[in-house]
Amino acid sequence: MSQISKNIKKNINTFLNENNLANCLVKPIPQDASSRIYYRIHNKNLLLMISNSDENKNYEFIKVSKYLKSIGLSSPEIIKADHEKGFFLIEDFGDLTFNKAMKNNISEELLYTNAIKCLSTIHNYNININVPLYNYKYLINEVNLFPEWYLKEINIKINDQIIQEWQEAWIKVLNKLNNNKLVLRDFHADNLFWLPDRSNIRKIGLIDFQDALIGNEAYDISSLLEDVRRDVSKKTKEISIQKFIDLNKINDKKEFMQNYNILTAQRNAKIVGIFIRLTRRDKKFNYLKLVNKAMKIFLEFANEAELKDILSWVEKYIPKNKLYL
Repeated sequence: MSQISKNIKKNINTFLNENNLANCLVKPIPQDASSRIYYRIHNKNLLLMISNSDENKNYEFIKVSKYLKSIGLSSPEIIKADHEKGFFLIEDFGDLTFNKAMKNNISEELLYTNAIKCLSTIHNYNININVPLYNYKYLINEVNLFPEWYLKEINIKINDQIIQEWQEAWIKVLNKLNNNKLVLRDFHADNLFWLPDRSNIRKIGLIDFQDALIGNEAYDISSLLEDVRRDVSKKTKEISIQKFIDLNKINDKKEFMQNYNILTAQRNAKIVGIFIRLTRRDKKFNYLKLVNKAMKIFLEFANEAELKDILSWVEKYIPKNKLYL
């Protein structure tokens, strides 16, 4: 437990002892962007999650996990929660994330079509959980990270006029979105586990959903298929989108795809800002290498969605030779 202080180690040992786990082998699990710390408790199918920051939304994590489990999905069982100390015993899904599963020759198409079934299950239930609305104000706050951090990175001074033009361009498209589905918001290959011993949609293990909101049905499938961390094959994308449309009984495919394109552009503009922030503020330099890919996806889908005002803003304020780092 080298990542933490002696005092916390002592509290952890007390916590484990209180839960009859004092003599178990406990090993750290590497983390990156998250401020949570995880330890695997071997041979117990348990993780120790240490989560003290309010940003981690521990109560929301537990609430959403219980809801997802109630509608038949695989979310971690919360065995023990000590909110005061920030210690949590949760179910361990193992280490077979989608990315690792594909390295073990499990078919991309199999994994992603099962993820689509899981996502459609979430969307086809009448929402019975109290979470905020993912309206255009939330989306604008997120996308503001782009000018805040990217323009700073390329040494362009921002002012209120630049920000206002950026926001007005986005408001025109984002305030028209229909927000009536539960979206988990980080629904991608690093946060999805393959659990082959389970049946049907329970084969997909879900984590990192504490930021769930009521948003547009295109958001999570965009997060899954337009993943800055890995390239999903064209065939898998086509099959997955069509399966999602069929399972969700989407009548207007053109409108759905336009929303998909808009939200892909929005999400990746936000990611550009987040990854630069993680690099400069948090000293997590491995994210910098993904900024250009996120920028490419942002511009590609802004063009696909014909977001002319947003593209004009980019052309006006970012020199072509500084579009990529």
